[in-house]
Amino acid sequence: MAIVGICIATIEGGVVCHQEIGREAARRGIECPEIVTHTPKYEKIGRAIAADDFSDLGSTLADSVNLTAAAGADFAIIPSNTMHAVFDEVVRHAKIPVLSIIDSTAAQCRKDGYRRVGVLGTTSTAKRRLYDAPLASMGIEVVYPSDEDQDAVSGIISNELTKGVFLDESRRVLESVAHRVEREVDAILLGCTELPLVMNAEGFEVPCVDTTRLLSHAALDMAYESWPG
Repeated sequence: MAIVGICIATIEGGVVCHQEIGREAARRGIECPEIVTHTPKYEKIGRAIAADDFSDLGSTLADSVNLTAAAGADFAIIPSNTMHAVFDEVVRHAKIPVLSIIDSTAAQCRKDGYRRVGVLGTTSTAKRRLYDAPLASMGIEVVYPSDEDQDAVSGIISNELTKGVFLDESRRVLESVAHRVEREVDAILLGCTELPLVMNAEGFEVPCVDTTRLLSHAALDMAYESWPG
């Protein structure tokens, strides 16, 4: 089968994605594909997010993808919603195909028949409206938290979750934000690969869409579909 490359832009979410490919293969009773990973220096990524300047991120991520290609990967994934702000640039410079977490998630939302989804993620993801066009093309409306709630969510992601810090108090804040959004939607989209580490559908009246695991499952599908044997 095809070899999967993972550009691990953030360690916590990237590890979940890597792990989920193996777990989903086990659930399906199939062989787990070979996986090649590369982790770019987070210092550059962190500076870009803090300065809201993504001008160099495309080349950084493309270089990472190409390192997985050099190690044998046939295609790659980037388990980070925020990094998909430069996805088109990455694809232009990548030597192998790259699956989109945004497109994989939008396709699942359409399949599940959602009409309005609430997106929780970083301020960069919200500000750049990364999900708006793909979901709108499928007739799905996007709802975001209030500015105050958005700042709280993004702060927890950047200052805690990406660093492996998981606090009960912060989890309660995230759940409170999600509860306020769920009043207006029929699904909550966990639009950050670290959010599933502290949140799931338990306690909510609408489904939670786990973008991290959807990308993992899409990668597993492609590993089999793209291999002629």
